[in-house]
Amino acid sequence: MNIRPFEIALIGFFVVAAFAGLFYVSTYKPDDNANEKKYGESLVIWGILDDDIMRKVLRDLSEIEVSLKVVTYTQIDSRKFDETLLNAIADGNPPDLVILPHELLATYRSKLQPISFDTIPVRTFRDTYIEGADIFMRSDGIYGIPFAVDPLVMYWNRDIFASNGLPQPPKTWDSLLSNIPQIVKTDDESEIRQSLISFGGFANVEHAKKILSMLFFQAGSTIVDDPGDGYVVNLTKSQQGTLPPGEAALNFYTQFIRPANKYYSWNASKDLDRKEFLAGTLALYFAPASEYKNIVRDNPNLNFDTMGVPQDAGATVARTYGDFYAFSVPLTSKHKQEAFALSMYLASAVNSKFLAESYDFIPVQRALHNSPVADAHKDVAYKAALIAHGWLDPNPVQSSGFFKTMVEAVTTSNERLFSVVMDLNYQLESSFK
Repeated sequence: MNIRPFEIALIGFFVVAAFAGLFYVSTYKPDDNANEKKYGESLVIWGILDDDIMRKVLRDLSEIEVSLKVVTYTQIDSRKFDETLLNAIADGNPPDLVILPHELLATYRSKLQPISFDTIPVRTFRDTYIEGADIFMRSDGIYGIPFAVDPLVMYWNRDIFASNGLPQPPKTWDSLLSNIPQIVKTDDESEIRQSLISFGGFANVEHAKKILSMLFFQAGSTIVDDPGDGYVVNLTKSQQGTLPPGEAALNFYTQFIRPANKYYSWNASKDLDRKEFLAGTLALYFAPASEYKNIVRDNPNLNFDTMGVPQDAGATVARTYGDFYAFSVPLTSKHKQEAFALSMYLASAVNSKFLAESYDFIPVQRALHNSPVADAHKDVAYKAALIAHGWLDPNPVQSSGFFKTMVEAVTTSNERLFSVVMDLNYQLESSFK
């Protein structure tokens, strides 16, 4: 049954009322300017998302909710976010609210104010948000009110597939492998002129870490578990009789860059995969759904479309990777009550849809995933969001280096899969200590 806009708004109203009320109703003191001072005299949000977009969102919402006029947003360079936020916390002058990417949750967990399960019960959280948003719900509380996800999808060149007699892109990895002979083109010197897929590299694969994470998920690993008494990396754990998920995923990923392999499709001499896709020499490009408009902008003549990432033919559970975003309150925030109230307002069904889609992200409220999506690309992205997951990264920059070392150890040094995956497992676990 489709949910109409009015019903979505009604759901959003009750969710906000139920959640936010518990944060400030007990201390609420009405006065003549109560509505205008709901968020205090000033409330500061920090994040890595584009400031022009966020300011426009806040400006538009303040036309309806006048109390938002005291809210300001500051964009922090993603390369300096850690240093800037940690210094602000150490100086006792942190922002009131942070837009937290899930990959920074493990890093900042001890510096965030968790929401107790008495305030937001586990059942309420799970009924409200899609499964991947559970990453913000840990054993000791909820560390952020989620509002958006940017899922990994597959971009495909329609002309390349049609010109080679293929009516549609692959939905399974087996189908993808069978497309290699038709798509991959080499010259007289055996140099690849047209590739099917860019898997196998790292330096020239824009989203290599996200792709590998997706493959780890599909192989059955969550990468990192959080049982409550310390983080546990599980890339080397497997069910009886099966290859450990880390090895299975890495073996699949690196086969495309091995010249002697029949699925050879990529090498280190190729340009960045995004550039190759834009140039029409790469048939498939794996990237976040939010890149769609930028690809159209960078090559308006490229005849392409999007689709969910392939899955194993026999898979009973579909998985992709996604970047999740939530509003989190620093432990040392001077306006916690107001910050919690604001996070609930901005992450409500109606407002989170407006906010998420302003960044070409997908909202994570379940109520927003019940209605048909008219836009073809958004339909793909909305469906991908439902199967998207992230993982608790001890240090995103450092772990990217670990992933790069792992891939290159196999592709350039011919080291054993078992050995390099064990190294990655150890490095990630050590980073948590």
